[in-house]
Amino acid sequence: MKILHLLVLSCFVAGYLCQRKCLKKADIAFVVDSSSSIWPPNFDTQVHFLYDILSPFDISPTKTQVAAVSYSNVIRPQFQFNTYKDKTGVLGATQNIIHTKGDATRTYKALEYMNDQIFTSQNGARNDAIKIAVVTTDGETNPGGADSYTKEEGKRMTLLQAQRAKDSGVYVFAVGVGKEVNDQELLGIASGPESVIKVDTYEELRENELQDKLIDLTCEAGEKTSLPPTPPNVQCKKKKADIIFALDQSTSIGSQKNFSIELDFVNNLIKELAVASDETRIGAVVFSDDSERRLELRDGTIRDSVVDTIHKFKWGTGNTYMDKAFADMREGFLPAKGGRPGLVPQIAVLITDGSATDPYTAESEANKLKNNGVEIFAIGVKGADRNALETYASRPRNVFFVDELIALDTISEAVLTELCA
Repeated sequence: MKILHLLVLSCFVAGYLCQRKCLKKADIAFVVDSSSSIWPPNFDTQVHFLYDILSPFDISPTKTQVAAVSYSNVIRPQFQFNTYKDKTGVLGATQNIIHTKGDATRTYKALEYMNDQIFTSQNGARNDAIKIAVVTTDGETNPGGADSYTKEEGKRMTLLQAQRAKDSGVYVFAVGVGKEVNDQELLGIASGPESVIKVDTYEELRENELQDKLIDLTCEAGEKTSLPPTPPNVQCKKKKADIIFALDQSTSIGSQKNFSIELDFVNNLIKELAVASDETRIGAVVFSDDSERRLELRDGTIRDSVVDTIHKFKWGTGNTYMDKAFADMREGFLPAKGGRPGLVPQIAVLITDGSATDPYTAESEANKLKNNGVEIFAIGVKGADRNALETYASRPRNVFFVDELIALDTISEAVLTELCA
């Protein structure tokens, strides 16, 4: 069944599409299937298809910017929005996208990378630009042996990451080629049925009508899509909340230097908040074999003092008793500790690089916290159990994941956006 009818859309009222040129300010990300199931000549055809899509766009730092990541069993960043400043550079880099020929199709990891790293200010994404993603595949999500996920869990993760992108304002196109693609997955990835492109062979990607259709739809997405909301730091200045951070200081963190990366990440978030007794109050917990509240909400009311206190935390060693951290935070949100339940949002932010030593009790304690009206965010570093973090968190978009501690700063903007929503 062809979800997309190969017809050319009418010209838009503005008239610029009649001239085959998109003038909107847009950040466009290509998420390109690079698995071994794609025959090399077909991969080349796919790359040329993406190249042709870019033809009507005015590519520059003030107009359209382009980024790309390829995926199979490995996720390979190709280039970021701020890597190339002109059309020649972008088109050349697009032609040179590498075919990794991996034995898995980790679509969820590619979309996670897109969410956490491509659409960030550090990599050139702009708050005042339309955000568009074009995801290509010749099959369906398949973790293979690269992850501990089953195939069904991988598919679920793909849809969660796609929804996270759409929730953050990205207009997503899904391009499926061949009989092995999953129609439901394509629909779940895309922003709507009209944003699904499905063809039987790679040769059909060469058809001018199909290319024109996607070009027109991409330009039209710029007309339909609203600009992102006010930058998160501005929103945060207006929001009152009780926020407690729970910091993993277990043995697996590795060193005081690594622990300091965790502390700096938290402090960078706090610097964007309006910290005051009658605004946002900050608390902090550290945990390993035990949990300790190092900063009570009643004391976390002066931003510079809060940042200085957290900066001085020392790394410890031990296991990863998240249940004790959740229990400590639950007590920390009480009025006796400076909490304001029922008066302001109460938010718990857990950061960890491991799995819970006592997972059953950790889930139970997280549920108690949520039942008290606390919204939980979970930030995992490589080694953390993503499935468990999703169970602890209040909703899927409250879960963030990076492959190493040093990459935490790449998700700061995304975390702030959700914290301040």
